[in-house]
Amino acid sequence: MIKVLIVEDDKLVRKSFISSFQWEQFDMKIVGDAKNGEKALEFIEEYDVDLIITDLAMPIMSGIELIRIVKEKYPEIFIVVLSLHQDFEYIQEAMRLGAIDYIAKIELDGNDMDDILVRIQHRIEKESEKQSAKPTAEEGTWTSGYTLISEKILAVEKALKEFMDMKNICKWSDYCVLVKSDTFPPEEIIQKMTDTTYDIRPLLLVYPETEDDFNEIKECTSPYHQQLLFYEVSHDRQIAVQSFHCLHKPLQVTKQQLENWKDRLISSEWIVNKRELKRLLSDLYEARFPGSQLEQLLSWLVNEYKRLYRDILPQEITHPVGVDYWSDLEQWFSQFQRVIYTTVFSPAYSLETNQCILKAITIIERELSSPLTAQYIAQQVNMSRSYFSTCFKDIVGETFNEYVRIARMNKAKDYLLYTREKIGVISDKVGYADIKYFSKVFRQTTGLLPSEYRKLNKKGSNVSI
Repeated sequence: MIKVLIVEDDKLVRKSFISSFQWEQFDMKIVGDAKNGEKALEFIEEYDVDLIITDLAMPIMSGIELIRIVKEKYPEIFIVVLSLHQDFEYIQEAMRLGAIDYIAKIELDGNDMDDILVRIQHRIEKESEKQSAKPTAEEGTWTSGYTLISEKILAVEKALKEFMDMKNICKWSDYCVLVKSDTFPPEEIIQKMTDTTYDIRPLLLVYPETEDDFNEIKECTSPYHQQLLFYEVSHDRQIAVQSFHCLHKPLQVTKQQLENWKDRLISSEWIVNKRELKRLLSDLYEARFPGSQLEQLLSWLVNEYKRLYRDILPQEITHPVGVDYWSDLEQWFSQFQRVIYTTVFSPAYSLETNQCILKAITIIERELSSPLTAQYIAQQVNMSRSYFSTCFKDIVGETFNEYVRIARMNKAKDYLLYTREKIGVISDKVGYADIKYFSKVFRQTTGLLPSEYRKLNKKGSNVSI
């Protein structure tokens, strides 16, 4: 979206001009208007602007003077002149100073007003192509420099221009700026930027230790700015300075690695052992998952725990929300671990016994369609049947047989709500060979027959479970 500032001394003309165009249709948005060049400069210092459409003849500061200052301080801003036909000499001067087009006020009374914005749009595209294709002379001669990474890169550029020469600043992308390193040390750059009025946070400054580092910085930092900010910056440390050598480079996680991580996360070891949780978080930090992959992994984790332990979890567990930085995710893991541990594990039994009962719950969930007995499950987790039954009742809160019945009824509800399976098929899938007995147990549990329950509560269709 191109952010547009209108500069015109006549308030009525200014308001009429703003309302005359369907700006959004051309990917443009009016972000402000000003009555003279001085007010326009004040606005640019506080807000991001991509395009200025300005009158030339204005009191206090003319459009020509405004163009001159803007092109010197903010060369990335495009300028279009709004003028009368008799301003031809002024228009020539404006174009010489860097304006990309002009609009004759007489055009505003015609029927081709949309064509004006199309024309401006094309001019901006052409100028942008020229700028991106044109190599920066200073950049080509540099052998060292700092990379500043931010999602507020325009504010970063404006802050740098408060105390640095333009020739020592090179914009690499919409999120990265290169600063010549023999001008200021990193700490002084940060201090001077924070002394300005611009909101530059969050910000990451990466500095090289060798010339080879410098040659790799651009390739590493520009495409992965979001990952780098996520892992290197935090709410408590909104501005970070990091050596390129110490920077954790983003990695591509393979499908097999992702499956390995799922196995590790679903394991209960990190739930019961804070040292193991610390090790898991350290390894996950080193893995450097992209944000989307990390979100999918954690969503899977929460859903899997809900699926496995929903019948014994009295407290709802939720997906991480408001996660801007890695530190947020660490807090979420600690909360998740505490909820699972305090609601699933019994302090009256050893860690090994708790883990055996959780393993038993996993087996029950996996084999609901088969005949299940306490003797069979006890053997699977290497416990005697009598001790297993006692531990199961104390830790889970239900006898083994009652828990299996609840688990089967909950799974049956899922099939009824989210699939089109016939009642007989569902009965088999949840371990009841006799459909009449299944219907009787289901009615005792819910007060409804399976067909009645489906009719009253149908939510979806044909989703695999």
